[in-house]
Amino acid sequence: MDLFALTETQFIRELIARQNENLHISYKDFVMQVYDLCRNKQEKGFAVSALLVVEVEISALQTAAQREDVNNALVSFINKALHFVRNTISHYKEVDFVPTSEDDMIEKIGLNWQANKSALIEIGYAFKVAKCFGANVSAREIILKLAKLFKVDMAENYIYKKYYDMKTRENNRRTYFIDDLGDKLNDHMDNEDTKDDKKKVEEPSMSSH
Repeated sequence: MDLFALTETQFIRELIARQNENLHISYKDFVMQVYDLCRNKQEKGFAVSALLVVEVEISALQTAAQREDVNNALVSFINKALHFVRNTISHYKEVDFVPTSEDDMIEKIGLNWQANKSALIEIGYAFKVAKCFGANVSAREIILKLAKLFKVDMAENYIYKKYYDMKTRENNRRTYFIDDLGDKLNDHMDNEDTKDDKKKVEEPSMSSH
């Protein structure tokens, strides 16, 4: 989410344009947008910063409204919004969030690797040479992170041993697992195409009865 997102909401745009016809609707939307922003416990610092940005914007609108001849309905919504934002900031700062640990996050993902370890090593090295995570991340880092994510006990020396074994495989097929993945996916898509073709042939014949 953009740090200035709350200042770009329909409600704030209507306040700036001094349009008060639909403020009761856009204000409700604004409140929900603030609620959605604050609901993410991992982004507390960002949420407070975004709220402070919109507080400054509304404060400026309030000052301008006090200096100029602005209708009471508009002033009322400006004051209400400013009060709401300030109360939210005050409350949100006091809430003590307990950050989610990395282990808890992995547990929530709930994916357990069912293939063998060497398969994970193949994928890790493939990710490395393809620079899927950038050029500066090593194969070891990628593989160990994948192993942790998928709850696989992986020792560093095992990674290098298996990579050496991969390089010495015969029959010009060093990447058994990756090749097998490609074959199975292509077979699956071919089977789906065959089924779709059969349906297309059967549908006209069924409609003719």
